[in-house]
Amino acid sequence: MRRLTVGVHTEAYESCIAALQEAGAVELEAAGDVEGLQGLISPRPRSERIPAIATERARLERCIEALESILPETNPIREIFFPTTPSRMPVAVRGADAVLADAGRLHGVIERVLALKTEDGAIAGRLERIGEEEEMLEHLLPFGIDLAWLGSSPFLEVRAGTIPAGECREIEAHLAGHMPDLAAWFCLCGIGENPTVVLTTAHPTAAAQVDAVLRKLAFREFAPGIKEGAPEEGLARLAGERTALLRKREEIVASLTEIAAGHLPALRALAEELAFLREREEAARLMGGTAGMTVLHGWVREDGADGVASVCEGATDGLAFCIFDPPGEDAPVAFDHPGWLAPFGFLTATFGTPAYGSVDPTLFLAPVLVLTFGIMLGDAGYGILLALLAALVLRGAGRTPGTVRDLALVLFACGISGTIFGVLMGGFFGDLLPRLFGIQAPFAVIEPLKDPIAILLLALAIGIAHLNLGLAIAAREHLRTGDLRAMVLSEGVWFVIQPCAAVILLTFFGWGAFPEPAVTLAWAGAGLGIAGVMIGEGPLGFFSLTGFLGDWLSYARILALALATGGIAMMINILAGMIAAVHPALVVLAVVFAVAGHAGNLVLQALGGFIHALRLQYVEFFGRFFRSGGRPFRPFAARRTFTEVTGGDE
Repeated sequence: MRRLTVGVHTEAYESCIAALQEAGAVELEAAGDVEGLQGLISPRPRSERIPAIATERARLERCIEALESILPETNPIREIFFPTTPSRMPVAVRGADAVLADAGRLHGVIERVLALKTEDGAIAGRLERIGEEEEMLEHLLPFGIDLAWLGSSPFLEVRAGTIPAGECREIEAHLAGHMPDLAAWFCLCGIGENPTVVLTTAHPTAAAQVDAVLRKLAFREFAPGIKEGAPEEGLARLAGERTALLRKREEIVASLTEIAAGHLPALRALAEELAFLREREEAARLMGGTAGMTVLHGWVREDGADGVASVCEGATDGLAFCIFDPPGEDAPVAFDHPGWLAPFGFLTATFGTPAYGSVDPTLFLAPVLVLTFGIMLGDAGYGILLALLAALVLRGAGRTPGTVRDLALVLFACGISGTIFGVLMGGFFGDLLPRLFGIQAPFAVIEPLKDPIAILLLALAIGIAHLNLGLAIAAREHLRTGDLRAMVLSEGVWFVIQPCAAVILLTFFGWGAFPEPAVTLAWAGAGLGIAGVMIGEGPLGFFSLTGFLGDWLSYARILALALATGGIAMMINILAGMIAAVHPALVVLAVVFAVAGHAGNLVLQALGGFIHALRLQYVEFFGRFFRSGGRPFRPFAARRTFTEVTGGDE
């Protein structure tokens, strides 16, 4: 990274900041906080155009949301593999006045859309209310009453509603126990099931007591909008109103569809321009300046410095200068990976951003992740399917740069690895080839189910190599920073303990023979190494010894996943064969079962293999040397979706 300071003539500031936004190569910081600039520059005032931009953008977004709500729904699964690519409007990089003027010319369309959407919302609310009123009137049909009777009159209070079904048998007892002796009341209950409809009539003097009892019984009173006539008549009127409202709603949808066809791309493009424009206007608070000059400060990649200087000079006709300084420890972190390694960068970032100047572990993560995943999957059939699915995603949602594309590329590499190791381990949808076709895998070297010890030894060999790679990286970092003591006590001791422990264990179990002086030297070296661990970590060093052993044995999960893949696949094949053997008519069912079973096993094993392969990186490997604390490089950039730049202001 390089620290960047740009000085630009105030008259050319807007064209400069717009060009930097389009270039997307600079992360901006507050210039007033930079040592050396304090006291020389004053902060720029907040742009007066921000409220107008925010207002126009909010109206546009509501309008776009209304138009998109009437578009046909897309299938989310189809969008992954065959996404709909939005059309891009050609635009020029323009200033605030030109963009706001365009927004003003579309006010008529926006107001029309918002008015139609408001009317549609009112209709939706009324349709919902009609449904509630229809339900009330249907409940009142068995009572044969006029709707005008409901409510209050000088001599009678009539209430209709529902209560929970379990309260129906107790309602008269509730009413009788809480009503005055002289109060006149009458109740009908038991129409319907759950909830139960209840109709009460009472003299006005008893109305308050009746209401109090009903509230205790969770009474929900009917309040239909139609106030007179039989319930049947009310239902007929509501049905007519519903038909008219639905017809009106169809007209609104047709109008919105017509507007969307003619204006939606332009509205989306304008909303995107307003979003970028607001970002440029908001960036002003990070600037400083004098009467005639504006100062920008930030960060740029080292390999992008010359490009940024050219952008500033070209956008301002030479009225700008750039100063590049060496970075400090506060510099942001930007991965600089070659093309083949770049997709794996997001996996490192998921764990944490490494501190600036520390080791970027992505170079070591990528090959070991692909290697261990391939062994865990260990099936050529599953590997081919995984690679094909990843390729489909790359043709679909992964066509544009981003996390989806990176993940698809990683999964493609893992699928190829799974295919290669599947060939070497004799797996093709489990034992499908020998079981169904009588074909033995021609290139099988190690079959997990037949020789699990060989896979275990391979896994442990990968583990010890991986752990020592982490120790070597940590030792190099300590040497680079001049901390020799930490290197010796944190990493050097393990390079002594491991070979000594190997000699002792091989001799103890009779797996190897060594000269007596070598064994004695191994015991001395092991004791010296353990003493170094205790000196470096104190009594807690004991847990480091057991922890290292646990980390190494953790690589045995490679064997466990390999056995799980092959074992479950073989079980699916056996069950499918048993189904097909029952009756020839069940062959189709057996095929369906096999396809579904292998699809489920692929998802299960691919997910499990990926998670466990990542765990070996994050826990066992990164823990040896990874130093987090960095912050990612976030350039000030216009990431366009609905527009493409074809020119600039005149």
